[in-house]
Amino acid sequence: MKSIATKSLAVVALVVAMGVSIPAVAFADSTTTSTSTTATASTPWTTWRATWVTYVQGLKSIDGTFHSAMESARTTLKAALAAATTSAERQAAIAAFDVSAEAALTAHVSAITAAGDPPPPPSGYNGTAYVDGLQAANEACRTSVIAAQGTLATALTAATTPQEAHTAQLTYEQSVGTATATRASALLALGTPPSHPGQPLS
Repeated sequence: MKSIATKSLAVVALVVAMGVSIPAVAFADSTTTSTSTTATASTPWTTWRATWVTYVQGLKSIDGTFHSAMESARTTLKAALAAATTSAERQAAIAAFDVSAEAALTAHVSAITAAGDPPPPPSGYNGTAYVDGLQAANEACRTSVIAAQGTLATALTAATTPQEAHTAQLTYEQSVGTATATRASALLALGTPPSHPGQPLS
């Protein structure tokens, strides 16, 4: 039987989310703290930040849909296993869960891909280079994980034995581990986030 481990699905969701996460520097205050209630004029940085917030909210909605689908699949599986009286019924319940889980994962990755890349920060601001580097690391990680997921889905479809399916999962998890480690190294190389991001460099 071909079975996608729930752990593997969780790893995909986690890494894909990392690949589109918003850096804290993007939310940092770009103006000097003041007790004045006068509205601050918009700048390219604050306009970009608002666009990024909208983008991330869309991603959170996609994640919410995925988690709801997985929770529904787990609930259905639990009920089916509780009602099962034979080995065949239990296997059928697990197979149905696998189908639902694969569909949920595929839809999640497709939706994240369709959302496109996050909006790039404007040039000429303190924090632009840092956000660009962080975004590049996130996008590279996401691309690698999506490719690995596609390879996994193809391999599981072609698998005819549990061992083949298990090997496919191990290969996938190794690819995810490599992508995650590469992302971590890239983030480490960025160094400390800049202070007062969003202020013009000149």
